[in-house]
Amino acid sequence: MKKRKIIILSAIISLTFYPLFNARGVVSFYETNLDFNPSNIVSDSALTDYNSMTIEQIKAFVESQGGTLGYYIDPEVKLFAYYIIWQAAQDFHINPKFLITMLQKEQSLVTDDEPTQGQYDWATGYSCYGGICLDQYKGFSRQVRATANKFINSYLADLNILDKHKDGFYCTFTKWCIGDPKETQDQQLIIPQNKVTCALYTYNPYRGGTVVDGMKVGANYNFWKIWQNWFTSVVFRPNGSLLKTINNDTVYLIKDGKKRPFKNFSALITRYDPENIIIVEQTELDGFEDGPAIEFTQYSLLQTETGDIYLVDGEKLRLIADMGIFQTLGFNPEEVEDVTEADIADMPRGSEINIYSSYPTGALIQDSSTGGVYFVQNGIKYPIFSPEILEINYPNYSIVTGHPEELAKYSKGEAVKFKDGTLIKAKDNPEVYFIADGRKLPIVDEQAFVSRGYRWDKIIETTQAAVDIHPTGPFLEAIENWQLPQLSSPTATSTSNILNPDNIYEEVESLQVNPITTPPGA
Repeated sequence: MKKRKIIILSAIISLTFYPLFNARGVVSFYETNLDFNPSNIVSDSALTDYNSMTIEQIKAFVESQGGTLGYYIDPEVKLFAYYIIWQAAQDFHINPKFLITMLQKEQSLVTDDEPTQGQYDWATGYSCYGGICLDQYKGFSRQVRATANKFINSYLADLNILDKHKDGFYCTFTKWCIGDPKETQDQQLIIPQNKVTCALYTYNPYRGGTVVDGMKVGANYNFWKIWQNWFTSVVFRPNGSLLKTINNDTVYLIKDGKKRPFKNFSALITRYDPENIIIVEQTELDGFEDGPAIEFTQYSLLQTETGDIYLVDGEKLRLIADMGIFQTLGFNPEEVEDVTEADIADMPRGSEINIYSSYPTGALIQDSSTGGVYFVQNGIKYPIFSPEILEINYPNYSIVTGHPEELAKYSKGEAVKFKDGTLIKAKDNPEVYFIADGRKLPIVDEQAFVSRGYRWDKIIETTQAAVDIHPTGPFLEAIENWQLPQLSSPTATSTSNILNPDNIYEEVESLQVNPITTPPGA
């Protein structure tokens, strides 16, 4: 108990005496964590997801932490603390988890079972600076609501207006700007990557985790630690995972530990199967850094103000050399979309499309002599090992017949693998895999499968040969603390047997089929 009181007193001292530090005093670190990114403390949804907790969940959470906020009543407004938190979240559209984290960061109120009246009165440290606190904000409810109002209607409102406080930037009134370097009062250079990071440094201009003139400063480092401990679910999601929350329509692609939002449905369905979307908690999404949005439809044509026309090919833009090439390759001028250079500035450039770029959007060509089917793109032919790969990867392509002489002109590439995000298994083998980066990731057991939100009816049964072309990647374990629901017996869905999966011509390592002139699945 005494130890907790000492921690609280220390927090109050460091809050109220920040301005007394020597501006260029000696600064060191009392704690470091490689996972802490001071330029991206938490995601913007950590501030704005106001429906992240119900009033019942807020009450249950604060009660579970051992403090008094489950039963404390503010004598001024005669309301329970947990209700005040929920009401502020609803009134100001601020995340209640954000407010809870602030209460713990500033006064340890969520966990302290014997707080002083001063801790309640200055619950979020609002208006306290340099040892002075303004009486008009004294009281638990006033503190919580003033903090919510300041973050949403002042900091965030300013950050939504370009040039308001600094030309060319989105900033708060203290000139904490997205993408603009600024030094904290504990002498750490920060380049804020999002709005909430700017807002947090405006509220408390210290990085934290530091020792300034001999005094420990927790500040924004402590905010991050508390948030990580309580509200971030660290779950490994392989590349190709599609995630969304139940309260938001935005779908995210997980790629290299970042969540990349799809800006529209077309951008999603031209790359992935929307039936593979997994519903997750907001806290899990918050555990991923924000990545660049995926805005344009696969193989869409984009024309900038300079007249250049690009083809969207996966993650890259490919410049079409000239209008003669555009016409020769059969592109439709009516499908060209106008964009600005700024719209596509962050997209990497791929190889130029010129007269030698055979099938820049790809084609399925069947060898008329062997029956082997290839995906041909940019002068390279890629053999397809199974009808399931054909069906999953190319649902909207027609197969055309090609003579051996024509196919011989193309270089031979690696066998086509199942696209990322696909669940596969071999016939007569119970092991199920998730495909990511062309590798097969074994799912260790039923609980791992279900806890990750996968669906039994989305498992694709294929040949062992088609499974074996994928190198084995890391094992996918069950997600911790997930409660296994009552489940029906797992069954895998057999795909439509439009091709003969057993007739593989070993010499060309390609799928053997009878001539087909209609698209797979038509």
